[in-house]
Amino acid sequence: MAIACGAGESDTAGPGAQDQAAGAVDKGSGKKGEKEIILEVTGPKTADVTYGLGADQSQDNGAKLPWKKKLTSTETIIIPTVVAQSKGSSKIECKITIDGEVVKENASEGQFAVVTCTADNF
Repeated sequence: MAIACGAGESDTAGPGAQDQAAGAVDKGSGKKGEKEIILEVTGPKTADVTYGLGADQSQDNGAKLPWKKKLTSTETIIIPTVVAQSKGSSKIECKITIDGEVVKENASEGQFAVVTCTADNF
């Protein structure tokens, strides 16, 4: 597995990322059939974040916000998910972008609020 990360983003291997195969350049991600998935969480200072593609999940406890993870996948069907829980009382938001298009946004508010974003049919 390999993950493509930009400046300021985590470079740890995450779930569902695929080794990049040789191919023609495609819109957004650079390789034929490859999708670029960006998961984001915004809110107060820190949150516990669980994220992944399909059944493969990873966790980033005490993540500094705003938090962002860039994944790539050549799978035909992907189901990206991000779940975050705030460390206090405030509003917390999540967003999923696939190949430059925002496909899911959600928000929660309150003491130790939990927010979930899951995009399907991609």
